[in-house]
Amino acid sequence: MSLLRTFVLIGIASALLLAAGATLHADPCLVVYPDGACTYHYDPAEYYTVGPGDPLYNPVYDRGGKVLLEVGTNDIDLSIYQAPNLTGFVATYDGNEGYFIATTDFNLIIDGFSNAPTTYVNIIVVFDKIAPAWCSPEITINGELLPGLTYAAGDLVVSTPTPYGNNYSDVMSLPLSWRGCYSVRIYAFSDENGNGVKDGGECFSAYSHDTTIPVQDKTWGAIKSLYR
Repeated sequence: MSLLRTFVLIGIASALLLAAGATLHADPCLVVYPDGACTYHYDPAEYYTVGPGDPLYNPVYDRGGKVLLEVGTNDIDLSIYQAPNLTGFVATYDGNEGYFIATTDFNLIIDGFSNAPTTYVNIIVVFDKIAPAWCSPEITINGELLPGLTYAAGDLVVSTPTPYGNNYSDVMSLPLSWRGCYSVRIYAFSDENGNGVKDGGECFSAYSHDTTIPVQDKTWGAIKSLYR
């Protein structure tokens, strides 16, 4: 084997090890949803729906007349069905997939849905994709005003088997209230390496909308006046 080929193979092996290490240490995302009625907005490239009469339709998982299935496998993603007040599904094409709720006062449920018993450590709740983009929402969790756009929720031990088997689920509930903007996205991840940054893939998100706020951009004073 030539010296050049040896160096190339070593380089490839090193790259693969680094990639594997990055995947191994990716911060796990958790499922978050509101305790109230919500709809799940899904990416048609990942999911599709079927209704009564389709051979893949299962009435146990009917929400609003449809069952949500994964593209390619035709499986039901049980993690999405964790939300107890899920009322239906909406296809979305703007990259905003998750649970949508039209209120700003609710309990945010952080669900440690897992296929094995585990502990999610150092859970960080993140508020982002705020609309309008320049807006600064006032967020209150457990009755205390949040000084920024992240909240340290602590650890969550997941050890309770789900009724349908082969999975485990335990939750924490955070009384949440926010105001002053049109909408915010909320997600949570386990910051295993303690750097405060989500090192991993896409998270299940919750989107909260204030229907009393116009969708169009307004001045800060105009938005504030809506609460006087």
